[in-house]
Amino acid sequence: MRILIFALLVTISQGIPVDNNVEGEPEIECGSQGIQITFNTRNPFSGRLYVKGHHDEGDCKNEQIGRAVTGITLNFDTCGVQRLRSLNPRGIFASTTIVISFHPIFVTKVDRVYHVQCFYMEADKTVAEDIEVSDLTTAFLTQLVPMPVCRYEILDGGPTGKPVQFAVVGQQVYHNFKCDSETTDTFCMVVHDCFVDDGNGEKVETLDGNGCAKDKFVLNNLEYPGDLMAGQEAHVFKYADRSSLFFQCQISITVKEPGTECVRPSCQDPNRFKRNIPSGGKKRIYFDELSTLDVVSQRIETIDSFDLPSTPSRKGHSMSLQKFSTLSEEGYCISAFSSAMIFVILIMTALMTTVLVCSSFFRRTL
Repeated sequence: MRILIFALLVTISQGIPVDNNVEGEPEIECGSQGIQITFNTRNPFSGRLYVKGHHDEGDCKNEQIGRAVTGITLNFDTCGVQRLRSLNPRGIFASTTIVISFHPIFVTKVDRVYHVQCFYMEADKTVAEDIEVSDLTTAFLTQLVPMPVCRYEILDGGPTGKPVQFAVVGQQVYHNFKCDSETTDTFCMVVHDCFVDDGNGEKVETLDGNGCAKDKFVLNNLEYPGDLMAGQEAHVFKYADRSSLFFQCQISITVKEPGTECVRPSCQDPNRFKRNIPSGGKKRIYFDELSTLDVVSQRIETIDSFDLPSTPSRKGHSMSLQKFSTLSEEGYCISAFSSAMIFVILIMTALMTTVLVCSSFFRRTL
């Protein structure tokens, strides 16, 4: 009996969290060649610091032991550091996701994940020259109109759905591109050069340089319901043995001529995607780089449909997806063997308690 109680106490004591955490906010240094992140920990650090999705790459992790200050430096061209061009504000965003884990092997409750982003503003160039001033001339008033701010979202079901974070293979979604402008009938947009990425450098082209679809079973030609709107329905897919993916595209902004319609890509019905097939001599449209920006969708965690319990109704399917979403967000996961062991320990504890109560009762009656 004492042995069983001792075993139960040992099981409970092993669940004590790691006695360490991050002190304050991390220090971020945005350099000309990369990003440096430094953390201060309450106790000497004995864990791992790595870029999410690149744990196995040597330049993307740092395992410093015994120091109260730990950090990592990432070059722009390594570890999947994402660079996005922006027109409003004009410049480049560089971002990455850093995981600081206080256990040398496992992920624990005290670990933290930080999304780090640096913005490099484009410098304004001013040219000065002496000129002669003549008589008064007619003045022209010029109004400066800010460039639109664009975003790319994967929505559930259709254009009015909510952004998707967790999805099942085959689930219907809507690729939504939208640019917000302070004026109307001023700008036009064209979406082009799109790729799907698994987060580890495996990229597949979905829209070519002219804005035409490469594989209609992945993403068909976009529809343009408005001057600054584009979208298309699609179904969720995933990479083999990879659970997450996201999309990245370029959007070119042009000024709309008064009394005209926005020019849209002229695309044929796409065939099934095949690698290394020439485009048939189709000329690429070259967009102005100064008016082109990058947009990236949210990351989507996917699961194969055959991994879910079979349900006869749509309601059951939604419930299964909801359970998957909750599990992924909260991170509570336990194996079947651990569940069985906990169940056995609880049963034995209940039996021991019953035996003790009965023994005490019989002693009192004798």
